[in-house]
Amino acid sequence: MLRSIIIGLVCLLLLPYSALAQTVLSGNVRNSVTKEVVPVVSVTMKEAPNGDYTNDQGNFKFSTRKSYPVTLILSSVGFETKEIIISGPGFQRIELSPASVLGKEVVVSASRFVQKKIESPVTIERISTKDIINSPQPSYYNMLQGLKGVDVTTSSLLFTTVTTRGFNTSGNTNFTQIVDGMDNQAPGLNFPIGAIIGLTELDVDNLEVLSGASSALYGSRGLNGTMVMTGKDPFKYQGLSAQITQGINHVSKGKANDPLGPSPYYDWTVRWAKKVNDRFAFKINVQYTQAKDWMANDTTNTNGPGGPLQDPNYNGVNIYGSKTSVDINPFLEGALQQVPELAPIINPLLAEGNHNVARTGYPEYGYLSSDAKMFKANVELRYKIRPKLEAILSGTYGQGDAVYSNDTRYALNGFHLGQYRAEVKAEHWFVRAYTSRENSGHTIIAMPTAQLINEAWKPSYDGNTGDGWYPQYTSALLEAMSQGKSYQDASNLARTFADQGRPDAGSAQFLRLKDSISNIPTSKGGTLFTDRSRLFNAEAQYNFTHLIKFAELIAGLNYRLYRLDSKGTLFPDNDSPIDVAEYSAYAHLTKKVIHEKLSLAAAFRYDKNTLFAKPRITSRVSAVLEVNKESFIRFSYQNAYSFPSNIQSLQSTPVDYNSFASGGSDRLLNGVYHFDQYPAYTLASVDSFKRTKNPADLKQFALSDIKPQSVDAFELGYSSLIAGRVLIDVLGYYSTWKNFIGYVNVANTPGSKDPNDFLDHSKYIQYNIAYNGAEKVNTYGYAASVSVDLSHHFLAKVNFSSDFLKNRNNSQVNNFNTPNYKFNIDFGNTGFGKKEHFSFNTTFRYRPAYFYQIGFGSGTVPASAVIDAQVSYRLLQAHSTIKLGGVNLTNTYYRNGFGSPAIGGMYYVTFAYNVF
Repeated sequence: MLRSIIIGLVCLLLLPYSALAQTVLSGNVRNSVTKEVVPVVSVTMKEAPNGDYTNDQGNFKFSTRKSYPVTLILSSVGFETKEIIISGPGFQRIELSPASVLGKEVVVSASRFVQKKIESPVTIERISTKDIINSPQPSYYNMLQGLKGVDVTTSSLLFTTVTTRGFNTSGNTNFTQIVDGMDNQAPGLNFPIGAIIGLTELDVDNLEVLSGASSALYGSRGLNGTMVMTGKDPFKYQGLSAQITQGINHVSKGKANDPLGPSPYYDWTVRWAKKVNDRFAFKINVQYTQAKDWMANDTTNTNGPGGPLQDPNYNGVNIYGSKTSVDINPFLEGALQQVPELAPIINPLLAEGNHNVARTGYPEYGYLSSDAKMFKANVELRYKIRPKLEAILSGTYGQGDAVYSNDTRYALNGFHLGQYRAEVKAEHWFVRAYTSRENSGHTIIAMPTAQLINEAWKPSYDGNTGDGWYPQYTSALLEAMSQGKSYQDASNLARTFADQGRPDAGSAQFLRLKDSISNIPTSKGGTLFTDRSRLFNAEAQYNFTHLIKFAELIAGLNYRLYRLDSKGTLFPDNDSPIDVAEYSAYAHLTKKVIHEKLSLAAAFRYDKNTLFAKPRITSRVSAVLEVNKESFIRFSYQNAYSFPSNIQSLQSTPVDYNSFASGGSDRLLNGVYHFDQYPAYTLASVDSFKRTKNPADLKQFALSDIKPQSVDAFELGYSSLIAGRVLIDVLGYYSTWKNFIGYVNVANTPGSKDPNDFLDHSKYIQYNIAYNGAEKVNTYGYAASVSVDLSHHFLAKVNFSSDFLKNRNNSQVNNFNTPNYKFNIDFGNTGFGKKEHFSFNTTFRYRPAYFYQIGFGSGTVPASAVIDAQVSYRLLQAHSTIKLGGVNLTNTYYRNGFGSPAIGGMYYVTFAYNVF
């Protein structure tokens, strides 16, 4: 009995302290105008680490050891910050007043710490989750094309490549894409696979694009810019969200040669995040997209004027298999020896010179699949060891069917990539490790696969029998001409005769041949990639600012290992995987002086790549001067180095008959291609020799081991927020490139030094090789943007940019593919009408015509003017939104890359539940 009394007294004595330790603060936050709940509001205690975010119902709840009264600070993007004093227990009902966000955006990527975007030392563009919600684009990734200074190449519906400042091509190895701290390039390809791997549509917190060189902070892959994407924190963004988009594209069959009719577009996305308690939270994301892809259908003849009925050597841009081209003069000479009576027909033909004839190719539609599919999934677990010490585990998986353009068109079928991360982060430091694992699936290389299909159903020439497509063509040509037909008419009849037995695209025989060829690895004479490359990365960073006080100092270390494993189909790794390691260290120092009006910064980065003997040091210095309140002048200089990517160093991929896309390392040049024994000649001079038979026309091209390129980049800019309503940003830049990496087309005759071997393509090999140009290359440009808050949630934006290349090296394919100027206009409203149920957004994008170079050809991309729009209605009680929208409303087909598909209109309706 006495024991029970003592225990009871102790409990009574401890009760006040227990209650003090368990003081619970809770409440609900709503919009003062619409009265709807406001999620993702930061609710923190003043001068204390305790706090919470409101969930999808607008509720918050957390514990504190402090006694009443306590002061809470509530803040959220788009609302005025509010402080309230709570004097006693009870559920709090709080309202926040909407406010303009113009000029108040914060960014992290510009300096690796939080700062206002307007005060950034370099040009940076930002997309927030609210921007995504109000955008007419059904994919956040496609919003990038409307940002200032950004160029995109759309290779297919689900494969878009992003870059800045002119160097624009599909599969850009000099643009870095970082997702939640992870470089999400495909380890073997060395470039991001669009949005196939990364954040789902409902999990994007924000997206930042740094224009121009950003190597000092993000490594040597960032010469053309860096994009940093941040996913939603499950402690902050809680609840179940779902979005269903259904639409239609290809609405006008036959328009702009579109072979497809009206086709459905589907996108389903689900996100579930839950804060289990104050320490543990998780999120699960799933997205699936399916549609009929845009087909590349440019039939322009790359071999000269005329179409397939006018030119026997016709080779369309997007016609595959017709790169096989032979001079039929030897067959004419053979026919003359066998039938001398044909001399009156044959001799005049031989006197005219070469008569090149291409085999009949296949258009993309019916040859490559028109099905575009993408599946993405992500799981993330977060555990707070202490309020400011957090452990994170995440796994992301993406799989897709898409097409991209480079040296030819590549159909990625079942391509998948996984990324897995472990991280511990505190207020001042983090340690992160992750791995990326690539599987190339069943990738089809369009051009050589089609050529091998032609050879499989009927060889061009069979030396054992003397028969083949070209002998049959020549025989039929001469027969038709002997009957009085013109050479052109006889050529068309000859093609029809030689094409007897040719399987139609999509037929059972065609598919059987395609599958058999594309299932044999390139290393064994087929066209299959078997790439299983992996990437391993470890990084640590520490912010010393709280220790040194007088300045802000951040420093970090990074280690990366590429394990290239393509079984000889992409790299020379037949015997074993190739390991390429990179070691990096970086530091960034910022100091504010002159009453904190002038911010000076310097960044340095040390990089070492095991493929190259010498390390490289990249530096960046910058100054930001506050000339008036909310008005800043910025200046930056960066000396950036970039090691050649693994693709630029080691790639050896067949892209055509006896034709390779090639890296420029000595390991390939002399170890595999034996240029030291059998010299390389420019492909243009080989073509000239084939016409003239004069060996003096052959021009050797000296190639040496590829080395890092560098750029000295200057930027001057000005940003100002005027009267809280008008935000302007203007800039100019100038860059000088040294050892610029471009591409050159060359050929050699392995095993022979007889120049006559260049007359027979079976005896010579051509290469599109990466190499360093000797000349300095300059790029320069300027840009401006104006954003105006028109009140009542109306916002108008205009941006303009211009990029130029100076001292172009004509011996290189430099991939500077951008118009001299471009502009975008954006006008919208995020809430109007009674209780602000309605919203809308309209964008206009204009690009004049411009010249575009890529590995398999070059030409002019026509001018384009594109309008996108959406209108939305919010069902406040159901926490839902219905959106009706369209991209390319006028359905005026356009391209943004040579050999890329023509993009038409797409119209959709979206139902979004609990999206914020």
